[in-house]
Amino acid sequence: MRRLLALAFFAVSLPLAAQSSAKVVSPGMSRAKVVAVLGKPATERTVAEFTYLFYLNSCGKQCGMNDLVVLRGDSVVDAIFRSPTRKYSGTSSSPAPISPAEAARQAGKPAPASRIAPPAEAHDARPSIPLNRPTLAPAASTPPATKAP
Repeated sequence: MRRLLALAFFAVSLPLAAQSSAKVVSPGMSRAKVVAVLGKPATERTVAEFTYLFYLNSCGKQCGMNDLVVLRGDSVVDAIFRSPTRKYSGTSSSPAPISPAEAARQAGKPAPASRIAPPAEAHDARPSIPLNRPTLAPAASTPPATKAP
C-alpha cells in the first residue's frame, strides 16, 4: 500500500517539478542574461537593430519552429516558446498553440479577416514598375558617308 501511495505521489509531483524548473525569460533582459538562462542559441540572426536567438526544442517538426527570443538592441522584446521547459513572462506575439484536432476542424473555415487594412495608395515615392513606360524607337538609319572628291 505504501508503494502505491509513494508511486501516486511521485506521478503527481513529477509534472509540478518540471514546471518549477522552467527557464523564464522576461522583457528587458539583456542578451547575456538570456544566454545565462537558456544557454547558447542554436542559431542567431541580426537584422537592423533586432537580434533573433533560435533555440532547438523537443517538438521539432510537430511545432513547425524553433523556440525564439527577439531582442531590440540588447533588450528582450518578445519570445515564442513551444518547449514546456521555457516560459516568457511577457506577452508573446505568437498565438496560443492549438491541437492537431482543432487545426483539422478549422481547416474547412475561411481565414479570419486581417486586422491591418492595406494602404489606399502605394507608399513608394517612385513605383518600381513605371505606369507610363517609355517606348524605345529604333535608331534612325544614317546614310553612309561619302568621300569628297
